[in-house]
Amino acid sequence: MGELLLNTPKRNQLLKDGPPVPTRCQILGRGAYGTVFKAIYRDCAVAVKIIRAHAASTLHNESHLLNLEHRNIVRLLKLESAVQFGLVIMECPRGQCLQRIVDTLALPLMHRVLITLDVVAALRYCHSQNVLHLDVKPTNILVALGIKSSGVGNFSKVKRSYICKLCDFGSSIEMGEYCARQDPINANGTLRYMSPEALRLDSLSEASDIYSLGITMWQLQARRLPYHMLDCNETIAYQVVKHELRPDNYHQLKILALDSPSNSDWNFVNGNNADVTYRKANTSARRNLNLDPSYTAGRDLKKKHRRNRLALHFDSPAPEPSACLENAYSKLYKSCWVSAPQSRLSSFQLKHELELILCRSNKIV
Repeated sequence: MGELLLNTPKRNQLLKDGPPVPTRCQILGRGAYGTVFKAIYRDCAVAVKIIRAHAASTLHNESHLLNLEHRNIVRLLKLESAVQFGLVIMECPRGQCLQRIVDTLALPLMHRVLITLDVVAALRYCHSQNVLHLDVKPTNILVALGIKSSGVGNFSKVKRSYICKLCDFGSSIEMGEYCARQDPINANGTLRYMSPEALRLDSLSEASDIYSLGITMWQLQARRLPYHMLDCNETIAYQVVKHELRPDNYHQLKILALDSPSNSDWNFVNGNNADVTYRKANTSARRNLNLDPSYTAGRDLKKKHRRNRLALHFDSPAPEPSACLENAYSKLYKSCWVSAPQSRLSSFQLKHELELILCRSNKIV
């Protein structure tokens, strides 16, 4: 219903004219350099990202997917480019991005661990192929639903009906490749998840992806967007690099939010009403994702049905985890976001510690 048909004539038209006038059912997502649509390619349901030609580096970065084949990575089927636009055609499993799931459900610890293990597996494979993703965040993790998956490694008693796939390689680079980032505020990637070395425009490594994963792990637990009290990316970048600000430092975030120009009368004194619109547009960057009544007014029934459908995939057979296990999870993500890259957990260490939590939470001998 409403999918783009990606036969040769249609692809040539898209490469020349760009995205069609979208309908609501067609669009899967929007990014800084393009829009992702539902589509049909060779009789299969796919996703197609239509990228503007001036974002040639994004197309180059997406091409890193051509040599990657892993169960936890969205598969690239075809990449085409022309003078005006480029097309990235990818598999499109049935499911939702992790951000929408976090918006809807409070995930049990067991599933937060399983999701993180999937992403760790994807990153370990990318790194083994000399590719850094550099934009790990919940909106770039697709949760494919209805897929029977039994266990992680030797944990055969842990069962689930989903698998997570890392997607959107538009910010990826090959290890050792020069990364032309002149300004971290406008760089590829998402500033609120970027490591201090990325913000300083230093050389990047596997540890840069681990940092972003640590921020994502925190978000799965806290159900808030990173630095949700702050609107100003420049402030966030400065505080992360110079003062080691992290999203769990609520006291410091509150102080910074009170000192922020967006919370003063400066714009009104200067007659600038645009800031009012800006703050309204960025309410989602600060809101608590715990589905408070004011946010769900008028949408309760629809959201309840969606929540109930999703909850079927994220039931936990284990009892509620102890505070000790939650603290162990918190300790892990904090070990991923320390400032010095060499002091962060490696992907191997992170995998091992996550499996220990999984073992303890399910009392697997």
